[in-house]
Amino acid sequence: MRFLTLLYKELRECLPWMLLATIAFFAIGGYFLRAQVHYGYYDFHHRYFSPNSIIESYPLTHSSPLAPIGPLLFVIAIGLGSVLGLRQFWIPHFTKTWAFLLHRSTNRKNILAAKLTATSIALIISIGLVWIVLYWYAFRSELFILPPTERVFIHGWIFIILGFVAYLGTALSGLSTAHWYTTKIFGPAFATFVIITTISQWSLAIAFIVIIISAVILLIQIYDVFLNREF
Repeated sequence: MRFLTLLYKELRECLPWMLLATIAFFAIGGYFLRAQVHYGYYDFHHRYFSPNSIIESYPLTHSSPLAPIGPLLFVIAIGLGSVLGLRQFWIPHFTKTWAFLLHRSTNRKNILAAKLTATSIALIISIGLVWIVLYWYAFRSELFILPPTERVFIHGWIFIILGFVAYLGTALSGLSTAHWYTTKIFGPAFATFVIITTISQWSLAIAFIVIIISAVILLIQIYDVFLNREF
């Protein structure tokens, strides 16, 4: 029950940022899709399927109505992960509330687990569910000539997971007691390196391997610092 109480507290504090990310992603992403329904469909049809025209294979296999939404999803996922990392591990330092939180009748493992679980839930609900809805909408054959592929759907979830990597990097930096010019910068720098490495990979398997290994590295360091630091 104590863990659930902590989880509820963390989710309540994450809620404003979750709502902001949900509204922004759904509104802007939905606008992009609706614009393609009204304009992109007819442009694609007249360009590639007009009488006596030559149909090229590339637009048939590589075009996706979700292509304009990819950068938006990436930015919102990274932004939400970074903001939640700041909210959970930086704000308590500035407001001097770490002592109040850590002296509750529970151990530090539960506190850390509640924070990590709350962020995972926030990313899945506020971004993941919207991504599923947008993907389903783009898959409607009566609206779009070329439905998105499964690979596009997986790419979207990779972006969402990278948001969690950004969160871990921000959290580790917030917990570090070192200076910025020493090891405090390691968390954000390492997360940035992982993000760039992942999005530059064509192989989904390699991308997932990079994410898993990097997340484990960051989690081990966060766990060690959180359990042993004197706040």
